[in-house]
Amino acid sequence: MNKSFPESLRGLLGNFELIRILTVDDLRRAYTGSLMGLSWILVKPVLIVGLYGVLFGIVFQARGGPRQTATEYLLVLLAGLLPWLSFSEAVSTAAGSITANTSLVTKIVFPIEILPVSKVLSTMLSGLVSLVLLVVFLVYLNQVGWAMVLLPLLIVAQLVFTIGLAWFLSAMNVAVRDTSQVLPLVLMVWMFLSPVVYTTEMVPKGLAFVFSCNPMAYFLDGYRMILLNNQPPNFLIWGVVTAMAVTIFLTGFWVLCRMRAHIADFI
Repeated sequence: MNKSFPESLRGLLGNFELIRILTVDDLRRAYTGSLMGLSWILVKPVLIVGLYGVLFGIVFQARGGPRQTATEYLLVLLAGLLPWLSFSEAVSTAAGSITANTSLVTKIVFPIEILPVSKVLSTMLSGLVSLVLLVVFLVYLNQVGWAMVLLPLLIVAQLVFTIGLAWFLSAMNVAVRDTSQVLPLVLMVWMFLSPVVYTTEMVPKGLAFVFSCNPMAYFLDGYRMILLNNQPPNFLIWGVVTAMAVTIFLTGFWVLCRMRAHIADFI
């Protein structure tokens, strides 16, 4: 018998231990056998950030403003790029989490909703480590203030938003396998439409409306305000990220619950 939507939500909380086990297993399988092991959690984001830093800071000599130095722009870049990389990699990995575990999905009693959750958690761990390293660097530069205590709230909001999107995309990928092919292109376009390698202030006024409809723009602005400006995000940012996180979380879970009875037919 299919569970109601509230019952399914309560069941998700009851599967916390299983989510933890799958998350640890995902991390173990991802790095077991490699020469550098878990150190890739640190090395990979450092290499990617270094590439973007050289490309935009040295080759193109990009700046966030006329008086901004290369070091200041690198911090602006890191504060936007690290959260985005964490988000995009988690979404990409979790989208195929159901189709990649057909042996588990075909077992009726298995809670398939935890598969995307464990993928998001294991993938975002690398992003969390990267953010911690950035905070340590800011401490070294003596640029950390009281607003840093709000950073965990923003990270949790992004996590909730990402899990909801992962539920939706993983369900869509079961019915429409082209989802996994189109998703990297969508994320690429989404990245350039988000203030990742530039700031919101650099966006032309004619495109301001487009960016105002982009939830990730509010997340990234929030990160930069906390990390770089030592300011709490304004009510608009908190309102949008909270509303979008809750809405996407509940919508994604609802879609997956509706698809649950038909997933075995598609697989």
